[in-house]
Order: sequence, then structure tokens, then C-alpha cells
Amino acid sequence: MNSRLTFVGLTVAAAALAGCVETSGSTGGPMAPAASGPPFIETMDGSVSNAAVSACQNALSAETTGGVTVVGSEFSQAATAVYMRVGANGAPWRCLVSSDGSNPSLMFMGSEGAL
Repeated sequence: MNSRLTFVGLTVAAAALAGCVETSGSTGGPMAPAASGPPFIETMDGSVSNAAVSACQNALSAETTGGVTVVGSEFSQAATAVYMRVGANGAPWRCLVSSDGSNPSLMFMGSEGAL
């Protein structure tokens, strides 16, 4: 009788654990930008200056750990936008900067709940 209860208990525990799903760590692809945020551009605009891209990449490298990869950009006379991904999980970031590279302003574009 005792061994039968132990077996039933272990079977129930195994069935309960079988439904567990790992939710932390990498999912294999880059982190998605927040759905409610502005678009995340992953194409390079040829009219964006190297000074703007370098200023944003340097600013983000100083604020984060992990590699910074520039994945997109778009030019505007108001402010140039440079889009980057950081670290192994590819956290999405946007930088608004002037064409000459001055005043870079960083913004995390992922979901804060995904961190």
C-alpha cells in the first residue's frame, strides 16, 4: 500500500512538472521591440552620416555591457535615428542624434517586462 501511494505521488509530480516551461533566457532570436512603441528600422539609410552612427554607438557602448551592433538608420532634418541591438539577446535600442553626431539621446525599445 505504501509503495503504491509513493508511485502515485511520483506519477502526479512528474505529470505536473511536465507542463513547466522555461521562460527565462534566450529564445534563439533577438528580443522583439515593444509592440506599442515606434517602429524599429532594420535598414540603413545611406544619407546618415558616419559621425551620427559613431556617436550613437559610442554612447550606447558606454551605457551597456555586451556588443553593440548598428542594424538600421533613417535620416531626418529634425534628428537622425540610429537603431542598434545589444548583447546576446539583441535588446533593441534607438538613438536620436544630430547629423554632426552631437547630442545623442538613447531609448530602450524593448518591453521592460522582457528584461
